[in-house]
Amino acid sequence: MLHKLGTLQDHLVETSPFVYRGELLILESVRPRTPDNTHGGEHYLRVRRLADGTRDVRDREEFAACEVLGEFGEGFTFAAPFVRGDEVFVYASLGVKETPSDDIHVFRGSDLRAWEQSVAIAGVDERLYNCSVCADGERYMMALESNDARWPAFTIKFAVSEDLIDWRVLPVEEAILGTDRYAACPSMRRHDGRYYVWYLEHAGPWWFETWLTRSVDLLHWQQSPQNPILRPSTGENINNSDIDFCEFDGRVAVYYSWGSQKGDEHLAHAVYDGTLAEWIADSYPGG
Repeated sequence: MLHKLGTLQDHLVETSPFVYRGELLILESVRPRTPDNTHGGEHYLRVRRLADGTRDVRDREEFAACEVLGEFGEGFTFAAPFVRGDEVFVYASLGVKETPSDDIHVFRGSDLRAWEQSVAIAGVDERLYNCSVCADGERYMMALESNDARWPAFTIKFAVSEDLIDWRVLPVEEAILGTDRYAACPSMRRHDGRYYVWYLEHAGPWWFETWLTRSVDLLHWQQSPQNPILRPSTGENINNSDIDFCEFDGRVAVYYSWGSQKGDEHLAHAVYDGTLAEWIADSYPGG
């Protein structure tokens, strides 16, 4: 099971710990109300080193002191990283939604400071929010959160790429999650021939939990019997959302948000004391 470690910062929600060149880093979607916003209250993206790069932080003070390694993507939010060798790919959409549809952009870099930017996915009559990328051994897969009006908000669609730059959204007849439910904030991994998606479930009248589901074909899904994976603890209001994580030094470092789902949001972290494969096995004890 996960062990919650406490709150780290207020008004910071979408974050992703990741490993790059052997160090534990974090990608942050800085919000206008994030206390240490250095871009005049605009959305932007930031990469920092967690502690000294060899472990997760211990508390708020240590998190606040984390070294900034790069700032970019002004106006963008809902960011997710993917590392391929010495290259980092960051996927994000615009924070201010001025049109009924928008795009997911990709930022590509190898030093965390200089980035090449292009459109990865063009939205069609929908807004696109959180996303997550994994490799399946043959190609790259993306889970993306959509408000497609054909289903209850939100729905998770899937896209495929050969190079992490050019993406093709799969037809919903072939791949989709959440046509019958609220499904948001995906974090996707590939393991033992299946796709695993951690996502936000609207589990009550105003109650939000992180659940885990899996699929072989991205169309037929099996929920974890251990759901919810994360649920609000005492003092965490009504929401545990925006989970992302990475395996580092034999443990899984987990970051998530808690709050009201109405603007009072906080960043917290947790740990699974084992590998990602062990966490998945614990989540599906029947195999």
